[in-house]
Amino acid sequence: MNPTLVVPDWDGDAWLVPHTTAHLRPGEALQGVLPVRLDVLAPESIPKRYRKPKPEVDTSSGFKGWQRIFLPWAYVTWLCSLPAGLLEDGAGKTWRGIRRIFRGRVWEGGWDSTAGWFVITARTGPMDDGGYTNDKIALACTDQRLLLLNKPTWHEREAAQLLGELPRGRFAVRREPHPPRHKQRVDLAFPDGSWLALEVSRTHEVPLLTALLSQDRRG
Repeated sequence: MNPTLVVPDWDGDAWLVPHTTAHLRPGEALQGVLPVRLDVLAPESIPKRYRKPKPEVDTSSGFKGWQRIFLPWAYVTWLCSLPAGLLEDGAGKTWRGIRRIFRGRVWEGGWDSTAGWFVITARTGPMDDGGYTNDKIALACTDQRLLLLNKPTWHEREAAQLLGELPRGRFAVRREPHPPRHKQRVDLAFPDGSWLALEVSRTHEVPLLTALLSQDRRG
């Protein structure tokens, strides 16, 4: 008997099911898909040495011809905003550091581990996105694989892209419990000993994601 299909209970995410189905292999059965995010204290970006090259940003829309007279003003504006940006960035890092003391570790294994690969793949996002701070992802489980998908902002016009995958047997729910105060958290573990904390949007989705990532859902 096949396991019950796990799907988002919010209609706004129901589109994930047909978008995921488009990535299935012949004979592969979808077991469920849920939107997730990396833990709030997971790395917000990835080191440059681990970044996959992306197409360069198009600069053709910059200042041209007579518009160049605005370049000095643009430079002055940027220069004035720089201290505020640095102050904001410093405050953000300080706050994250304080939160990390109380929240504890949210991933382990380093950038060369499977957990590191997961963070790199998620943050890299689709190749048509020029940044490395993507935070819109979804996880889909089949009877063969775990699929890491991006979650496009305009799903009516963009298809969810497959960012990466892991075969069955290469992932599981972490056995060690995380702090019970983290109500929306599920830890994903890998055979190399690395692990990563994920979050769902609603507390009642925690058992759904836990069941989805369990190895006994083969049907």
